[in-house]
Amino acid sequence: EARALGMLRRGLLLGGPQRLRRVCTVPPKKAVPASDRPDEATVRRLAESAKNQQHMWNMFVPEQGIRFGDKRFWGLLTIVAVLHAINTYRDAQKEKEVDLPSGALRRLPDGRLLMQDGSICKRPEGDTRDHTLHKVKEKGENELVLDRIGRVIKENV
Repeated sequence: EARALGMLRRGLLLGGPQRLRRVCTVPPKKAVPASDRPDEATVRRLAESAKNQQHMWNMFVPEQGIRFGDKRFWGLLTIVAVLHAINTYRDAQKEKEVDLPSGALRRLPDGRLLMQDGSICKRPEGDTRDHTLHKVKEKGENELVLDRIGRVIKENV
């Protein structure tokens, strides 16, 4: 151990004293010609852009997390509550399936009935109606709020 420490001090393990010196010193800076440097307006624009990007990053990716009393917490909670209220209202306004027997929730794709207690009943004799589960929706038909926002953005961009 003492021998290795002595060799390290003399620079033998690192390739001699020159190698030790190269690792520890900062390389000299090369002068950049003035023609390769950006002008003052570009530097200001880039600095402003970097500042805005950092502000957005700090807002949407908080390093410390979102705490209970934080403004972001209340904003996020408000957005979730509003979206939940909108979707609940739309579900309440949705037209129920017509001509279902009492106690049935919906008609399944194979014609059987899903009952309120979770059981499944056979298709009644002579019933030829189609199910309403997994129907292909037309554009904008029964569309959720976030789906509508996404569609509008995609159409306008």
